Amino acid sequence: MQKLTILLVIITTLSLNACSSTSQCQKQPKTLWADQAQISRDIHKLASTELAGRKTGSEGAALTRDYLIQRFQQVGLEPWQGDFQHPFSFTKSFNDRVGINIAGVLLATTPTSKWRVVLAHYDHLGHKGSRIYFGADDNASGVAGLLQLAQHAAKKGSPINLLFVATDAEEPGLYGGYALTDELNNISSQPQIPQIELAINLDMIGRPDRRNAIYIEGARRFDSFDEMQQIMTKSNQLCVRTSQPRSFDGSVISVDLLRASDHYAIHKVGIPWLYFGVPTHKDYHQPSDTADKIDINFVAATAESAYQLLVIDSFLLKNSL
Repeated sequence: MQKLTILLVIITTLSLNACSSTSQCQKQPKTLWADQAQISRDIHKLASTELAGRKTGSEGAALTRDYLIQRFQQVGLEPWQGDFQHPFSFTKSFNDRVGINIAGVLLATTPTSKWRVVLAHYDHLGHKGSRIYFGADDNASGVAGLLQLAQHAAKKGSPINLLFVATDAEEPGLYGGYALTDELNNISSQPQIPQIELAINLDMIGRPDRRNAIYIEGARRFDSFDEMQQIMTKSNQLCVRTSQPRSFDGSVISVDLLRASDHYAIHKVGIPWLYFGVPTHKDYHQPSDTADKIDINFVAATAESAYQLLVIDSFLLKNSL
């Protein structure tokens, strides 16, 4: 009888845990503080005809930088190392080119040597004739999420120093990410690489699949990720998955997720990282990736969950592999 009672208790506990886990994942996640109207304004601006696809080196990219600097200032960021603009050069197709990262900082309310970094690339594919590649999901959505993180962190005050970087030239080869790590490797850089506890990369967070989940790459590198996930989703019940499907929505695009975005440059210098994104969809790298197709509530919920990683206790990040 005692063994039967114990067995029943175990079964009941597992059932309750399963129900609890299910209840914590809602296909329509709640949002508590994210400014959805501002998210919509940011995405519609970045994915506008005026900015013409934000291709690196174009007039549209220059207008994008003007907008981002204005928004960085509005939300309360200070220039990183004396300037919001960080130019870099690279060679593509035997041509020398120039990209410009936009970077701002929010220092901790109490002095500390600890830093965390948020990335989102602002460039896209530009236009071919009259066909504009608007890049609403890729990656106006991620930039809008970054701006929400910066705005809320500035409003609340941060226990950790924060560096926000809108990278350029991700599309032609992750050049903005490599330029950032080159700066971080500089002996005079603040922060130094060993001071960075975590980098978050937001790239395509506006078009959830039928599971309505945000997919996080890099989770297996953290021994405490299960606890991190619980903290991220406790308030809004956002669905989080750590194993991406091969494709959805008619797409047959195969993506190497480690090398898919600027977190790869971060990975190569040993900084712990997490990549937030959705699977590729039929509008990926097409002119049809437009602002009207973005799920603003989902972007807001993703930003709110990612914010928890900016204030989470450092000991949960120390077990990174």
